[in-house]
Amino acid sequence: MTGDAGAVAARERVAALLDRLTHVELGVVVVIAPDAIRLAARESARAAATAAERGALLDEATDAARATAMRIFSRAAFSGTWAATEMSASVASAADRVAAAAAFEEAATAAVVEDLVDDETLDTLCATTDELTRSGSLPTPGSLSSLASPLAGAARGPFQSVIVVAVGVACVVGALAFGSISGAIAVGGVVAAGAWLFGRRTSRQP
Repeated sequence: MTGDAGAVAARERVAALLDRLTHVELGVVVVIAPDAIRLAARESARAAATAAERGALLDEATDAARATAMRIFSRAAFSGTWAATEMSASVASAADRVAAAAAFEEAATAAVVEDLVDDETLDTLCATTDELTRSGSLPTPGSLSSLASPLAGAARGPFQSVIVVAVGVACVVGALAFGSISGAIAVGGVVAAGAWLFGRRTSRQP
């Protein structure tokens, strides 16, 4: 592959990666900051990119990846799916945000130099973002998906589905009325208990 063709392919890989990253949920972050091995992989990748005249593309890609991480955290700062006002913010600390942004930058670096470095370097650069992607499937503490997930697992029919929706609405009402998680859980719990009892009585009727 010629230099120009390689750069075009690298740019396409970066664009595809950035699109995937926008769908990663960073409400729950479990990654750590780059260690010596990851830093060495980044340095090796930068040297390869510079030698292939892709230094500018690398800078552009890592900047975009870092900005993507920050936008995701900003988006998670407040969402209508949160059940309680005091938890209407990302649970990630400043250190978590830096670590997640670094992981995105490493993934972008891998996209730029995929055809220039060895597999071990690529695996090192991609591993942390892969971990973030898996962690992103976890519901964020305090969100309605977290509170309702046990009920959702039990929903097997129209009536059960109505219960799940009712509990979710009740949690929001409780949060707005009392301004706390305890209020959301209390109201949601009362609604869930009442719906469960009604369901049991209905199921016993001939």
